[in-house]
Amino acid sequence: MRTMQARYHVLSGSIAASLLLPILGINSIFFFASSVLIDGDHYLDYIYRNGFKDFSIKGMFNFHRRLFPMESARNFLAFNVAHTAEALLLVYAAGAISGWVWLQAVFWGMLFHIVSDLVYLYHQGKLFRRPISIIEYIIRWQRMKRHGMHPEIPYQSALRSISVMPSLAEDKEGQANQQD
Repeated sequence: MRTMQARYHVLSGSIAASLLLPILGINSIFFFASSVLIDGDHYLDYIYRNGFKDFSIKGMFNFHRRLFPMESARNFLAFNVAHTAEALLLVYAAGAISGWVWLQAVFWGMLFHIVSDLVYLYHQGKLFRRPISIIEYIIRWQRMKRHGMHPEIPYQSALRSISVMPSLAEDKEGQANQQD
């Protein structure tokens, strides 16, 4: 899922963290770090979708660059685990229970990032391409499958285009060789 580019998250996160310095003090660092590092889930998405075969950062960027043109397809459904309500709730609960200000700053940094992404996606006309919940993702994925859609195809296509996944012909040839 193409979201705001990292440099914009770094810029907006650093400005927001600077403004929060009088309130959070040194914990503004955690706000800033979480507002940027939350995008690490894009890497997790890449390695999961390629079956843990390629761990390169360059591959992840190429993969997401290839996905961008497919985002408008009806069968496209993005998922970023750290961008979900469940992830936010987990961090919020941990911060509230522990009382640790640094963990509360992490929560607010994550929320700042997600709201920034949602505003960006709204302006791109793609607000509903990313479910905000793990449960919503599962429901929408299953509904798409029941309606004959194949939400896995854009991801497989992107992986094939960067040579991480075998082409359909190579895949069929490999299956035929295994049966012999």
